[in-house]
Formats: sequence, structure tokens, C-alpha cells
Amino acid sequence: MRYGQFCPIAKATEILGERWTILIIRELLMGGRRFNELQRGLGDISPALLSGGSGGSKRMG
Repeated sequence: MRYGQFCPIAKATEILGERWTILIIRELLMGGRRFNELQRGLGDISPALLSGGSGGSKRMG
């Protein structure tokens, strides 16, 4: 969902609203650093989605 507003809360909702984003952040905070560690911790995520999701998070800051 895109709000198109210059508001920190709206921007956070845009970024964190992605289905896997919060789970990827959880895995990173728990110490997962390698692709395989992240994928193991997330279970059902496809490799293509994980590589796109983590790259998107890096681009957003």
C-alpha cells in the first residue's frame, strides 16, 4: 500500500507493510547474516522472494 505522504508513520507503514519485511528484520536482529540462515529461519519464503525482499530493504535504508 502506498500513501504518498511525507509522514514518518505513513512511510514506515509503506516499508513495513510488506508481508515478509518484519520477518526478515526479525531474522537479522536474531543474528542471521547469510542468505541460507535467513531462508532457514523464514521457512516458506522462496529464494527469489528473499533476495528481492532483502535487497529492497537495503535500498530503503
